[in-house]
Amino acid sequence: MYSKIPMPVFEWKEDDMAHSLTFFTFVGAVMGAVVLLLNSFDPLMKLPVAVRIILTILTPILITGGFHLDGFMDTEDALNSYASKERKLEILKDSHIGAFAVISLLKWYLIYAAAVTAILLSPKCDTRLIVILGLTFVISRAASAFTSLTFKKAKKEGMLYEETKNNQKGTVFFNLFIFLISCGGMIYAKPLYGAATVLAFLAHTLYYKRKIYKEFGGVTGDTAGFFVTTGEIVTAAVLAIVVYL
Repeated sequence: MYSKIPMPVFEWKEDDMAHSLTFFTFVGAVMGAVVLLLNSFDPLMKLPVAVRIILTILTPILITGGFHLDGFMDTEDALNSYASKERKLEILKDSHIGAFAVISLLKWYLIYAAAVTAILLSPKCDTRLIVILGLTFVISRAASAFTSLTFKKAKKEGMLYEETKNNQKGTVFFNLFIFLISCGGMIYAKPLYGAATVLAFLAHTLYYKRKIYKEFGGVTGDTAGFFVTTGEIVTAAVLAIVVYL
């Protein structure tokens, strides 16, 4: 459900939905591994740097099939409508995209492209820096699962509500554990760069909570996609900035 990686097909039951978020972070781990291979595995390092930059940027899109970008674009359309909460929630459900969704996607991904380019072309770029970049995919999903489980829901319907309504505390603690371990890995890899990236993500999470509570009254599946997408881009941008300080 969270990726385009071929998996065994089975019949979903309500209890399965309650545990699905346990596996969310594993998709991020696959992305991080792909980014690490692209930018540290010797045979792939022989590719032109422009090719590696493009493939790195495309990795989350290709592996997820744009799963989170759909929610990101719906959320941007809703936020830029400046309508009431009720109308914004209706816009989230609309399958059509508006001009602001396209504009926002271009804007955010140009920022991401600039950040990835700056990181990979930096004289300071090494395997440990790529590990930090790869772990952004893990912490974004661990934090998304944690916030989706613990933050107030904007509505009592939809996929996110079905996934979280009967969720067990074990899933909450599992995602919190993965988040903390991943943050520790970032800091261990390169203390200054890792700590700056973690702090940037925590600040982004606080902003996200304040924003969605104000605009929507709580989280939805679409805002979760928005959180994952923007979280990965914000952390990459901060990492790029710190590298050049």
